[in-house]
Amino acid sequence: MREISKKDVGQKLVGLLEEKDPIDEDIGIVDDSGAVVGAVITKNAYDFFLRKVEEEEDRLDAETAEKFKASGEKDSE
Repeated sequence: MREISKKDVGQKLVGLLEEKDPIDEDIGIVDDSGAVVGAVITKNAYDFFLRKVEEEEDRLDAETAEKFKASGEKDSE
């Protein structure tokens, strides 16, 4: 993850980040035409995202290992 110090971002973003009871919603960063060019997510959303990525990686690893074991390739050496 790339990082930027809070002191280096604009006051509107700092205000949203410092809300006392922030809504668990992403903060969209849009260009002049309204197209989303980036997003800031809450720590809880980030932790959830990382957990889901790790779960999927574990699932894929287990699936790959099972396919390898079922192929008999290991036993053919």
